[in-house]
Amino acid sequence: MLRQGIIKKMSRSWPLLCCSLMRIHASSTLASSSAFVPCAAPAFLQLSVKSQQSTIPSNIPANSNVSYSAMAKSQSHRMILDEFTEGPSTSLNFAMDPNSPEARSLTESLGISSEKHDVLAKHAQLVVEWNDRLNLISRKDCSVEVVFGRHILPSLALAALPDFPLPKNDDGSHPSAKIVDVGTGGGFPGIPLAILYPESDFLLVDSVGKKLKAVEEMVAELGLENVKTHHGRAEEIVDNPITGKKQKNSFDVCVGRSVTSMPRFCFWVQDLLKVKKSEEGKLVYIIGGEVEESVVSRLIVDIAIDDLLKCEGASDKRTLILSASDVVKVANESGETRPKRGPGKNKKKSGSTGQKDKSNDEGEWNRRSKGGWAKKDNSVIKSREDTKASRDMERTDFNVRLLSSNLFELIFKFFRTTVSSTVRLIILP
Repeated sequence: MLRQGIIKKMSRSWPLLCCSLMRIHASSTLASSSAFVPCAAPAFLQLSVKSQQSTIPSNIPANSNVSYSAMAKSQSHRMILDEFTEGPSTSLNFAMDPNSPEARSLTESLGISSEKHDVLAKHAQLVVEWNDRLNLISRKDCSVEVVFGRHILPSLALAALPDFPLPKNDDGSHPSAKIVDVGTGGGFPGIPLAILYPESDFLLVDSVGKKLKAVEEMVAELGLENVKTHHGRAEEIVDNPITGKKQKNSFDVCVGRSVTSMPRFCFWVQDLLKVKKSEEGKLVYIIGGEVEESVVSRLIVDIAIDDLLKCEGASDKRTLILSASDVVKVANESGETRPKRGPGKNKKKSGSTGQKDKSNDEGEWNRRSKGGWAKKDNSVIKSREDTKASRDMERTDFNVRLLSSNLFELIFKFFRTTVSSTVRLIILP
């Protein structure tokens, strides 16, 4: 009797029950079918899988139609996807084991002690570990050997430049220099240079906060006390109302590595280098490829990394040096402009009486700007009845929404109970 009563009470919900049972049956049928693929891989990925059967795990047939989501789960398939997003990699051509005799011979030729070499090798290991969590450098072919040979060695090559960072003292020691690394990314070339020159002060600048956080952690792990970081754009450093005057025209050397084109980079850093003739600063830039003619005609030094390391095939990049005065000239010819900030001046509207808007004169926000504010206008008098009516409307709207939410929850619980009870009746003998 109880079962018949439940069936009679639940009979009104038979459309929902039928739909649910059909859905369960269809899902189980499709899931058991070998021809069913929830999200088939694109054609070019299937071709890539067939062409690289050696990289696919043995438990997946080479001619099977593998789903895109399943492929992305394995490291080998992720490398296949990288071929279509990043293009062919050349990093392996410059890989070098930091513990190999060749690597130690190169660093010794630059005057780097064995202790500093070990710190550089530790830095390479830290970059690989952090690169697994966030993209400091290209994740393709990222290994200790690639980091050391592709990123650290070209940074160390700057030590072979004459009078870098500054001319040596009479006793042969390096004087204290103030160096800024703009667009440091994963800490190159700033961190390797900070290991080489502990007497100099380094400021590592980048607009990506996550990368700077990783750089700060690596600096602390390596025990470097001569490195600071700045989160933001390089051209905004001198705009800081507290530290801007101290940073303007205060750096002896600005370094960068393939951040952007040379004219644009000069525009970003033109206010950072010292401009006095007796202590004029210089820009040292690592770059690959072609350089604009306006830059080439003003270069002090243009030398390949291979020549600095005296090792053919060590790198495909070169080092360029510009004086601070030439950096300003290139920046002026770059055509770059700084974005306007702040409310700016109000333009007169057509038909205005010519009366000035006092908001800007008094240092207030422009009331038409985003987030701007203005003094409350008391000329409009609101009656108490209007205020009460609006509050009643808001209260009524809130009650209606609350009632709708509760009603939806009750309907959902009823349908869930109905389906579960009916399924039990069908399954029970």
